[in-house]
Amino acid sequence: MNGYRIGVVGCGGIANRHIAGYRMVADDFGEVVAGCDPNEETLNGYCDKYDIPNRFTNAEDMINSGEVDIISLLTPPAIRHDVIFPAIEKGIHLLVEKPFGESLDDAVSFVKAAEKAGVTLAVNHQMDFMKDMVVIRDVIASGDIGDVRYVSHDQFQNRTRVRGWRSEEKRLEISIFSIHLLDRIRMLAGSPPKSVSTAMRYWNPDVKGETCTSLTVQFENGTIGTMISNWHSMTLPECRLRVDGTKGSILSLKKAVVADEAMLQIHRIGGEVEERDCSQEDAFPRSMGESMKHLMDSVRRGAEPLHSGRGNLFTMQIVDAAYLSAERGGEMVEVEEIGK
Repeated sequence: MNGYRIGVVGCGGIANRHIAGYRMVADDFGEVVAGCDPNEETLNGYCDKYDIPNRFTNAEDMINSGEVDIISLLTPPAIRHDVIFPAIEKGIHLLVEKPFGESLDDAVSFVKAAEKAGVTLAVNHQMDFMKDMVVIRDVIASGDIGDVRYVSHDQFQNRTRVRGWRSEEKRLEISIFSIHLLDRIRMLAGSPPKSVSTAMRYWNPDVKGETCTSLTVQFENGTIGTMISNWHSMTLPECRLRVDGTKGSILSLKKAVVADEAMLQIHRIGGEVEERDCSQEDAFPRSMGESMKHLMDSVRRGAEPLHSGRGNLFTMQIVDAAYLSAERGGEMVEVEEIGK
């Protein structure tokens, strides 16, 4: 085969979206040649479905097999250490599902090990590769709306059913969902975070973690970011991303951040409103493919990926500061308190 050999660790539900996306957009760069899951039924079902030849019930065997160049790590966060460090020692590049680690300290240790070994490490914030986000980044880079001063990203959804390992997570809503929104805010702000204040609510008695979050983050360059994520919006779903600059504003409206349909409005001072249809068929799995494709291209070029582990440390700073702020009743937490 041509290109990189990918091994998928964790062959549960989300692995289907990953491989579908890889085959949509990243076939020229590499292909999945190995699967790993401790549940043999899950492993064989996945590998049979997608014609994957190499099968492993533990990650150590996959890592030592010599069969993979890149690992797509889709396990719950508590298992990250067991795969990331051994893979790095073998020179295997990694695309790690969010959250990057259980804490900022975890993430820092992963990044340091990868950089020391010369291994490329990226975090699968695939929402950064969706069409509306790509256009927003391009408009900001062009200078059309001037300097970014404010970024607001909200999602309202009915997500009252939480199953599997997620129902046991004490860090829930931010860690498995709105961390995507925070990563987008951080990226568009273009600056390290300075301080965070957060209110959380635990409205689902069947889970251990938070299910509603309202957050404000101040960045070192003066930009303000706000985020609301409510899993109890029973009848009116909405995802809204707004960027205000010194010369104009951008607004993306969707029913959900993963939705295919997306409309973008660009408002410039003294100009007509420009509307762009950013809809895309199979947007969610396609973004998974773009995430992996970008990692493989970065490995090939020896460049830092857009969604690098190093960059994601800023996102993890926001996450840790958010949980600390919520523990303190919503008071402002300086990022320097939880480390850099």
